[in-house]
Amino acid sequence: MQFAWKLPFGILAASFLTLNAVADEGCKNPKTPYDQTYCTAKLFLESDNELNESFKELKGHLKKKEASQQLIKVQRKWIEFRNQNCSQAGSINVACNFEVNKNRTDFFRNRARECKVGHCREDLMFTETFK
Repeated sequence: MQFAWKLPFGILAASFLTLNAVADEGCKNPKTPYDQTYCTAKLFLESDNELNESFKELKGHLKKKEASQQLIKVQRKWIEFRNQNCSQAGSINVACNFEVNKNRTDFFRNRARECKVGHCREDLMFTETFK
């Protein structure tokens, strides 16, 4: 069992807050399992922030209320998908969560880029491509 990759969320959040100032430099070259866990948790939290920002950006390009609601509906299904695939028995597989968040963030950024040039691909936005 690789405990360093799976932690209950409360412990994960507490360790992040406690070690933030001390371990930032250690993420350049983690030396212990605790350093690795902290650094992975930091990536996990940052990936969640990036995901939320990219979602808001894409949603901002949608002019119709129905399109915005459809995007929210598909995103809720994606969250269920992520939670089912990256957690087990109350523990989050942080590395899995980071990777899945990164893929979804890239997906949103690509759709937003298309919208910026006038070619919003709602057919892609509302398809459950993550399964």
